[in-house]
Amino acid sequence: MRVAATRAILPWLFLTVATGAVAGAESREGRRQVNDKTILRAAPAEMCALLDDPQKVRYMDGLLFNLALSCDRTDLLTPAPGSADGKSARGVEGAADAQVNDDTGGSETTQSETSIAENEVTGTICSGFNDSCELFCKDGGGGLTGFSRSVDGGTTWDDRGAVGGESLGDPSIVWRRTDGFFYLSTLRSGGGLALYRSTDDCQSFSLLTAPETGTADKEFLAVDNFPKSKNYGNLYLAYLGSGGIVARRSTDAGATWSSATSLGSGQGAWPAVAPNGDVFIAWGSFGGDMVSVPVVRSTNGGTSYSAVTNVITNELMPRDATATSNCSRDALNGNIRYLPSPQLATTDDGVLHAVYSYDPDGLDTGDVVDVFYRRSTDSGATWSAEVRLNDDATTRDQYFPTLAANGNTLQATWYDRRLDPGNLLQDTYRSISNDGGLTWGPNERLSDVSTPIEFDEGVLPCYHGDYDQGLVTEGQATVAQWSDDRNAGETADVFTETGVGGLVFEDGFESGDTSAWQP
Repeated sequence: MRVAATRAILPWLFLTVATGAVAGAESREGRRQVNDKTILRAAPAEMCALLDDPQKVRYMDGLLFNLALSCDRTDLLTPAPGSADGKSARGVEGAADAQVNDDTGGSETTQSETSIAENEVTGTICSGFNDSCELFCKDGGGGLTGFSRSVDGGTTWDDRGAVGGESLGDPSIVWRRTDGFFYLSTLRSGGGLALYRSTDDCQSFSLLTAPETGTADKEFLAVDNFPKSKNYGNLYLAYLGSGGIVARRSTDAGATWSSATSLGSGQGAWPAVAPNGDVFIAWGSFGGDMVSVPVVRSTNGGTSYSAVTNVITNELMPRDATATSNCSRDALNGNIRYLPSPQLATTDDGVLHAVYSYDPDGLDTGDVVDVFYRRSTDSGATWSAEVRLNDDATTRDQYFPTLAANGNTLQATWYDRRLDPGNLLQDTYRSISNDGGLTWGPNERLSDVSTPIEFDEGVLPCYHGDYDQGLVTEGQATVAQWSDDRNAGETADVFTETGVGGLVFEDGFESGDTSAWQP
């Protein structure tokens, strides 16, 4: 059991290894230090200087929190003016969603930014997520990343605690078929990346290597799990480095990594591997009020990459004017900071799939953000006509889309505010395609509760997560995963819901009948 310490702005001590007793719980205005299991390093001066560049800060994800700690910039942890107070009414509660994390004693800590993978031999599902209780709670395990394990297809979960004391969030997890191990990447305290490995089927993780020691943000892993591929077993990392989006590869199970290959400017790089071994990476590229989604392709196992056709070019950046002013960066209603990052997936037929988001109808008018889908049958040379995945008739927000595939089944999920006339309470919705993206089923409400936006005052202003990841298992079951604030007196916890292919879940809300919902 973990015992919570009340949230506060921190007087950071810069240690190679944090030691000594933890200060007692204090008021929100008090001061305390991190627990004694966290490894906390000072960032180099050149990394700290990034915090003085407003344009770079505008697009930072986990790197911002990392540098706020590692550069003694606690001013960046002050809540933004006008942040949501979390007192909005809730929807009708159901009982179908499974909570992934054990939040015993951690009522004011955040679990967010979820990643998930399946051991396709044993069926074990492993989930990783930001867990501020591991960092702030007196009995936390250290670092900022937690993980959970399910052996019944995601129906129930066992919170296994902290990944490791050097982790500073932004988890990304894969299962590697060649050795049967889970691999999990995170940001590393003081800058850089850490790669952890589980050799016991997601019961524990140990630090394997540091693929990057310089500036790194929002890294994502991919693995070549296709036995007929000549690059079978390769691991791939894509992330924002000091000079833009970069990629690395490992041909020896993460023990060593190639030098960084520069790909372009932007944020939110997402890699995917096709059955023939080709590697694709897409990301958000931002210019003023516009967002594009470039894509690159490697046909030589990540040695080099070539640009293919953009998924979108110069669409409008999603943002609410008031929230953006409150947060001093692009943000949605309720003061949720927002970067419209894409996700990619491939199906067994080699088709490449993408989800993404943008503002479809003009700045500060109508619909601020919707989620969309496209597919490519020629490795990104051309893309199909765009499909709007959210099928509501409102102008309320849909954001942070995910995409997962296995066989010919695709699952897309997203956060959705269609049920709240005030465009604040959020749910999680999904759509399923059983024919490789040619057609999509009706939207289904997954969350049993329409939840307000709660902020963890010890993390960052306007932070409410930046991504999630779903799963389609080897047996074609779907696992949706997200983070919401349904638990009274708490900030975000992680939840999952499972299904089979395109079957509608049975919690009474997915049909679109909202008569029981109470504003």
